[in-house]
Amino acid sequence: MSRRKSGGTRANTSGKRLERFASEILEERGYRYTEPHRFLPMREKNQPIYSRQFETGKSIYDKRRLVDLILYHPKQYPSCLAIQCKWQASGGSVEEKYPYEVLCINQSQYNTMILLDGGGYSDGARQWLLDQSGKNRLEQVFNQGEFANFANRGGFG
Repeated sequence: MSRRKSGGTRANTSGKRLERFASEILEERGYRYTEPHRFLPMREKNQPIYSRQFETGKSIYDKRRLVDLILYHPKQYPSCLAIQCKWQASGGSVEEKYPYEVLCINQSQYNTMILLDGGGYSDGARQWLLDQSGKNRLEQVFNQGEFANFANRGGFG
């Protein structure tokens, strides 16, 4: 008997796929994966590294906050860069969480990029996120193609 996955489970699975996509791009650019608990000390080696599911402190609700990916590059990102992967394949309430995400990013110690894909978000939600980029700690918002182009143009060093 097969069970249908809930929308949240499908989104989580697709979000993990988006994380793997971003990880592969980083590895193609010379970044090496480092376990989250070793990420901060490994920056001393002065080489491009990244980690996944890295704790960056607290959310605006004072809860433990994880980012999907964090990277360090000695020249391009010496203060690190967080990447949040947001997948939404169908319309729903997920896009209502975007303001929460931006508030958490802006109180974080790390500049952040959002990788947004799936096509299920409204034009208004995507535009609102794009309008927030370049302000405070949210640097950019990309879909998969834009993210790959950014990397190919040397965006990750």
